[in-house]
Amino acid sequence: MKRLLAATALLVLMAAMPAVAQGGPSFDCAKASNAVERSICKIPELAKDDREMTSAYAALAAKLGGPAKDHLAKDQVRWIGNRNRACAADVDAIADCLKARYATRIANLKVIADGVYPFVSEHPIYKVGKVGKISYSIDARYPQFDGTTADFAAVNRTFADDAKKSDEEGTPKPDSGVDREQAWSYEQSFALYRPSGNAITVALDFYGFSGGAHGFGGTVCMLVDLRTGKSVEPDGVFAPGDAWLKQMVGIVTADLKKQFVKNPGFDDALEPASLAKMLRDPSHYRWRVDRLELIFNAYDVGPYSAGAYEVVIPYSRLRPLFRSDGPLAR
Repeated sequence: MKRLLAATALLVLMAAMPAVAQGGPSFDCAKASNAVERSICKIPELAKDDREMTSAYAALAAKLGGPAKDHLAKDQVRWIGNRNRACAADVDAIADCLKARYATRIANLKVIADGVYPFVSEHPIYKVGKVGKISYSIDARYPQFDGTTADFAAVNRTFADDAKKSDEEGTPKPDSGVDREQAWSYEQSFALYRPSGNAITVALDFYGFSGGAHGFGGTVCMLVDLRTGKSVEPDGVFAPGDAWLKQMVGIVTADLKKQFVKNPGFDDALEPASLAKMLRDPSHYRWRVDRLELIFNAYDVGPYSAGAYEVVIPYSRLRPLFRSDGPLAR
């Protein structure tokens, strides 16, 4: 298996070199064998995305050796297979499907390359079907941490269990009003961010529709400490005590009040006690390399029509509050 994966990685790298020169994708379009590959060859923008993705993959693979290189090759083979299967399902939406997948993959490969290889792989749940008159599709991708330097079992179980739960909820049941024509769907992807060499932020982006007046969607985040294999709550990033929470409440309140002027939200959500409770929830925290992005999904601090709110805080304002031994310490 290791030889097969290494050979696959080598073929990808070799194929990328002539593609750049000829302006096509990273593979020979004369040998395009399926609808996805033919679409990539036909649409210049997708060909460019394919070249960029292959370049990012090649740059990362060139830095790796041994188990890390094998792991990356295996993950890339899985990604390509899932791309082909999912994007070919709807002929009319192939281009949009590929555009979204390439954007995420390129970004994640670049993040993974920035520091010690974190052994993060992408795993899919994909299915389509019909129950009564309800047609449905599930396209959920979630991460798995495969490193052996720490125990990531609890983190991986959370991601896998949540994806399976979303799959179950997105699959119609006999009592789901199957006598009415409907089209249900659930889509989930993830983006990786690297706030420090010791940590990875996973941001799960999801959107689903299962009947009703409108769909549901948003972003939920998890900060993973690569040293311990555990998820980290805000208390694990900030120094002991509530000084951080008081300062965060002040910053977020002031920012949301400004946003509410043009995009009205729930005034009671800005009550100090309510906001403090929300700010203890790690799912709102998208820790990035130079800043914290606090994400408030629909209904968190405003109505569905208002959409999501985001508060951006540069680390220059927060770093004095960080734990000296925490995952974001420098």
